[in-house]
Amino acid sequence: MRSNIRQLFCYIKPNLHYFVVAFIAVLFSALTILLFGRGLSSIIDSGAEHDFTTKLVVTIFIVLAVSLTAFIRLYFIGIGSEKVIARMRYDLYSNVTDLQPSFFENTGVQDVISALITDTSVLQSIINSSLLTILRNFVILIGSVAMLLYTDLHLTAYAAAIIPILLIIMTSLGKKVCNHARFAQSKLSELASLSEENFRSIVTIKSFVLEENEKIRFKEHLDSVSKSYIRLVLLRAILVTLVISCVIGSLVVLIFFGIKEVLSNNITIGELSSFVFYSALAAGAVNNLSDNISDLQRGLGIVERLFEFKNMKSSIVDADDPIKICSVRKGISFNGVTFFYESRPGKPALNNVSFSMEAGQAVSIVGPSGSGKSTILKLLLRFYDPSKGSITIDGNNIKSIALSSLRSLFGLVPQDHMIFSCSIMENILYGKPDAEYEEVRQAAISAYAMEFIDKLPDKFDTFVGKRGLKLSEGQKQRIIIARAILKNPQVLVLDEATSALDYKSENLVQKALSKLMQNRTTIIITHRLSTALKTDKIIVINHGEVEEVGTHESLISKDGLYAKLVKIQ
Repeated sequence: MRSNIRQLFCYIKPNLHYFVVAFIAVLFSALTILLFGRGLSSIIDSGAEHDFTTKLVVTIFIVLAVSLTAFIRLYFIGIGSEKVIARMRYDLYSNVTDLQPSFFENTGVQDVISALITDTSVLQSIINSSLLTILRNFVILIGSVAMLLYTDLHLTAYAAAIIPILLIIMTSLGKKVCNHARFAQSKLSELASLSEENFRSIVTIKSFVLEENEKIRFKEHLDSVSKSYIRLVLLRAILVTLVISCVIGSLVVLIFFGIKEVLSNNITIGELSSFVFYSALAAGAVNNLSDNISDLQRGLGIVERLFEFKNMKSSIVDADDPIKICSVRKGISFNGVTFFYESRPGKPALNNVSFSMEAGQAVSIVGPSGSGKSTILKLLLRFYDPSKGSITIDGNNIKSIALSSLRSLFGLVPQDHMIFSCSIMENILYGKPDAEYEEVRQAAISAYAMEFIDKLPDKFDTFVGKRGLKLSEGQKQRIIIARAILKNPQVLVLDEATSALDYKSENLVQKALSKLMQNRTTIIITHRLSTALKTDKIIVINHGEVEEVGTHESLISKDGLYAKLVKIQ
């Protein structure tokens, strides 16, 4: 927890001047409120005396000063908290972006989004409402106690009797509130993850007519969230109620003994009014402090969750002195590679896989679904590291190559048609952000994408919608190919690039891919064997092992797994 507080202060430190101004305003506000009690006493005891008007004006001035300092406090704490949260969001996003891809396979995306947006918003609200307010209430409490002691020592002794009880209540229940707040927040995150999963799978849910089942499942999670938050509300309500009960009870006792003091001429009516004012002020401060501490504890729970993400370290990192390469001159080799996924530690996804390909060759990796084809691609791009064995490019272990240099060698045309929510131009420019318009246009022509781009009203400036919803599958794939053409990679990687296309779209995409593959090292991961026919080498993977290697003709003559797959298709 101390480590988290230190990290939080590191975000506050660059913006400390905003918080200092707000702190001064809070301090001044607290002091002016405390002065108001003395002014109240003077006004009541003055009655109709000649200086009544003067004292009234001074009191009004104090009220105006309190209002002004409230504005300054809210304005500067608002600016400071926004800058703190903005930087925290950037650092969180930046760190998660740098994590290995396996992180997103083991952690729900919605959990990260919830931390990035929801948790930080709650934390900002707590900073705005509680961080300096707790200081203000603390100053008011100390000042009020001091003024109570100054006004009447005996009455103050009666008031002090309640303090140990309040401390016990606030400490014991406050800890429970903090722990349950963290639990409730985690339950809410689970609900968000379920919602995201269902909305992304809505077509599947509807096709199996499982809407009602999912509604029931959502309702069960929702009930769990509601119960946890109702429990949190109950704990906070008990905490506040006990504090208020103690405070009001002590005020009643104080007023009773105060009236006796007035009747005994030990204090004036003005002094009693002032004493009641400071007692109420102290009581209010204690009550507010219980809320502030509860919020602060909830905030610390959120900070802990945020810094869990922020402090995560990628398991895939550069070597101490990485080398940089800009081309593939000899070739790529897998040397006895074995790999286990964390979710399946007892079953290897790849087992002692060895093969090589020369620079300029086109190689197909084929095999049944789940045989380990895509795992080879993930290891080659260092999304994961092998459990055993090594992967080399031109004789260099890829672990010794700088990650940015390694991945820059490859141009990936994936199966999932990843299109970003921006224009066609911006999507293609992902391949080369500093490319000129004519370069983008030529890439689109080579990808047979101009056929539909020219028909769009805004041409390259057309907004494609979220995940490219305004485009067909074939159009999306041709934009991705244009992106790869623009990048002009050393190694082209096609991961089931035509698996989801209709006949017409596939023909256009195949033409574009044929252009892109010319004189380029190419790795094709496919289950469509017609695609593998034209490649220089075919590697057959089955159950995570290399079963056969050869050309189409040689593998057919062996009458092994490849020949059987050809017959099936």
